[in-house]
Amino acid sequence: MSKKNKARRRPASQAMTSQARAGQARAAAGQEGETSRSEADAIVQQVLTSLWEGVASGDPLRAELETATCMAFSYVLGQRDPADIESFIDTVLVRGALRRRNPDGAALLRLLMTLGTAQTRRAASRALAELTGQGIYPPEWVTEIGKAAPSQAWRRYDVFGDDEAIAVTFSYGEAEHGIVVQVDLAGIPVATAIGVSSDAAKLIEAISGNNEEFDRSEQISLTEAGARTLRPLDQAGREDSPRLSPSSIAYLPVARSRVRRLPDGGEPQTVYTAADRAAAVEEFVTSPQAAEAVAADEESTRFWAEVLTGYSGRIPGEPPGQVGPRKLAHILLGHVPNTFVLSPAQRGHLEPAVTAWVRWSADRRELGEAGTAVLVEQVPRVLSRFGEAYDDPDATAMRGYASGLATSAAEVSWLSEMVGRRMFALPLPDEHGPLDLADPADRRRLVQEEFGECTPPPGMTSEEFVEAAHRVIEELWQDEDNSTYQEANRLFADGLARHDVIHRLAGTPAPTMGSSIIR
Repeated sequence: MSKKNKARRRPASQAMTSQARAGQARAAAGQEGETSRSEADAIVQQVLTSLWEGVASGDPLRAELETATCMAFSYVLGQRDPADIESFIDTVLVRGALRRRNPDGAALLRLLMTLGTAQTRRAASRALAELTGQGIYPPEWVTEIGKAAPSQAWRRYDVFGDDEAIAVTFSYGEAEHGIVVQVDLAGIPVATAIGVSSDAAKLIEAISGNNEEFDRSEQISLTEAGARTLRPLDQAGREDSPRLSPSSIAYLPVARSRVRRLPDGGEPQTVYTAADRAAAVEEFVTSPQAAEAVAADEESTRFWAEVLTGYSGRIPGEPPGQVGPRKLAHILLGHVPNTFVLSPAQRGHLEPAVTAWVRWSADRRELGEAGTAVLVEQVPRVLSRFGEAYDDPDATAMRGYASGLATSAAEVSWLSEMVGRRMFALPLPDEHGPLDLADPADRRRLVQEEFGECTPPPGMTSEEFVEAAHRVIEELWQDEDNSTYQEANRLFADGLARHDVIHRLAGTPAPTMGSSIIR
């Protein structure tokens, strides 16, 4: 690196301070909910000023953080649609860098190629090629962008298995920094908070010390840190994920970039199979904790044991029978109402079966008297809301997606995948009355409502097109991996919207479709 570039640097901590100020301004704008165009423009200008100062500083970490802050701007102001976010990045950052036609603009394009989505990376790469074709090249320091060397990793977690925080430190040039990712494990693992610290030592001290009563910490390998953060970071920021704070959104691309630097594989992971979960169920129903519940209704007790134990199958490596206060609420107020049609006996036996299972789980994991009390006290709090959750019209409609698939012993990850596939075939309408998606007549009605006003392809009447769309959706609804589903996946991956995918498939001549389409 040249001495000139070294002289231009400022500490990354200054960049994080300016990033925090910009985050506060954006948060305030979002909270007001009535940000005027002029106010929004002023905030954009403030963030862009910090961006170009960061790029000019020649400090890779600072430049990354400022770039990530700008990439997050439209999201923080409420534009969660990926297309809107991509449009903002392309218009303001990619084209803005191109218009500058100087080395700093080229440097920003290199930053976007490191931090952006595949679409952003392609756009930035084309723009950079245009600049270099004119003899405009980024400064030397950009060769360091993203090349942070991982040093050590720590994990802080609660004994119930509801959440964990992973911290990883990195050497970056002459300095060290760290990232920390808070992961919610109650459902599909998702990052709920993300931070970047310029003081790696203090970060490790914070995550490894002063544990709360039910918190533990341990040093883990870099490989394990990658395995525990890769998928949660991928899930973060999506429409159906918990809303992240402005600072977390800004740090998200930097954290993703750092996790990609962690080693992949090399360490065997404990695998728990369906047989392990079935064995845990048998262990429970023969345990002292289950004796009274089994005596009252063995069949219903076994049903709830399979539901609760089987939930661990959604995460590879999670032991059967693990539950915490938040996870228990997630299972009984989300997973069960959205998945299972319960018999009167199963509903009536819910409290004794769940209470017995929770006591067994706490004893099996040696949580002690205090930990057991926390879990047992959560049961009546959750069950007091169960009836409302189960009878909710949206939950009733959602159960239709799992019709014919949801057994108490079903593989939860597989079931989630199948429900997601069916929701792609036929999304739940925003406005709906009583709806039974297990009923083919209700599915046909939704198809008619969605495609009845569409212009049919040449050679088809409106009625023929709706019928063809219905056949496609019924094909996607099935659980075999047919050619229609494969083609829908390909079209969707190519960027076609879900409605347009169905439209395209419905207008395709029958010989190219799956066998069950040809009727």
